[in-house]
Amino acid sequence: MMKVALTKILLGLFALSALAGCSSEDGGAGADVPAPIAFGATEVSLGSRASSAYYSTAETGIPLAQSMGVFGYQYPATEDWAVSDTANFMYNRRMVSKGRNDDGHTEFYYTPLAFWPQADTYRLAFFAYYPYASASSDTGIEPSVAPGTGMGTFAFTTKDKSSEQVDFMMSDLKPNLTYVSSTTTASGDTVSFRMHHMLSQVVFHVDTASVPSGYTSFQVKSIVMHNVAKKGTLKPTYTADKVTTFEWTVVAATDNDSLTVDGIQKNSTEDVPCRLLLLPQDNHNISLRVEVEAIPVGSQRPIVGYATMLMSGTTAAGIWKQGISYYYTLRLKELTKENKLYIYITSGAPDDPDQDDDYTGGTAIQWGGTWNGGPIDAAKKATSSCTGFSHGL
Repeated sequence: MMKVALTKILLGLFALSALAGCSSEDGGAGADVPAPIAFGATEVSLGSRASSAYYSTAETGIPLAQSMGVFGYQYPATEDWAVSDTANFMYNRRMVSKGRNDDGHTEFYYTPLAFWPQADTYRLAFFAYYPYASASSDTGIEPSVAPGTGMGTFAFTTKDKSSEQVDFMMSDLKPNLTYVSSTTTASGDTVSFRMHHMLSQVVFHVDTASVPSGYTSFQVKSIVMHNVAKKGTLKPTYTADKVTTFEWTVVAATDNDSLTVDGIQKNSTEDVPCRLLLLPQDNHNISLRVEVEAIPVGSQRPIVGYATMLMSGTTAAGIWKQGISYYYTLRLKELTKENKLYIYITSGAPDDPDQDDDYTGGTAIQWGGTWNGGPIDAAKKATSSCTGFSHGL
């Protein structure tokens, strides 16, 4: 009797063990394993001013520890992304750059983590912009992605000083993603954005390699741009032919709208040019005020002067387009018959083989005048908090 009972107990334990094994195996094959969503950025044509001198030609990516903002949409797996969808999965989620990986792509971290939903239940769509903007940040970017507005709009205000201006970038929309279909990397879990520059880069090189006769040194101290458009609204759109487009609406400029090139470096016409990041616009009505400092032969004290040029009267006049860099050189030319020194703006950098030698639209330097907004004495020692391009004999 005892043997029969023991046999029944052993058979029962075996059955329970078998059931447990089947349950574990079934659960391992069919259980939902949460897969976190990783984010990255490709650098095929991406060069941020934060770490690169040449904007759209260098392949630098978003610099280490700097942030982008991401918007995410979740909708039924049976549907495609639509303008009427809401950014209900992520709204302006901050992603911080971890730098570039071994493949040369920027990786990001964020918290809290988001996870891929069931592939047969939902799809996801994402797009990103840089630099990240919140209510407390001061990037000049104000995102507004309300329900039913698609990718929304982004108000933008250009900073008054070149050193404070940001390299505003946006990605293409990545629609209709699931964990299975998101195969942008070998692991299949990364959403990889291709970023585009939304602004125009305007670069001024200062060519004073040859000191004008009558002076022992000559340098440009500041450049102020007047009548430049500073406010606009960007509208990204995902078109019916599955292409992301970007359209600017720019507020017309007035003469009170000005920008200053600050932090001009000494002896550096190429490595650290005067660089601005501006809204795409027609530059014909923009004027440049260039302030200079020079030491006449026989004197130890510098004198200051200025020249104002209207872009429409030069070979540099034209339209600045989104995502394009424009290079100009400020050059000196002496007119000995008039005993005057002129400043000209020409297209191209000093080392550009296609550098424009047309001196149309030059302006004579007015010695005396004003310095940083205040009256000065031409014989008085000039002072300034910034440094300038300087070449002495």
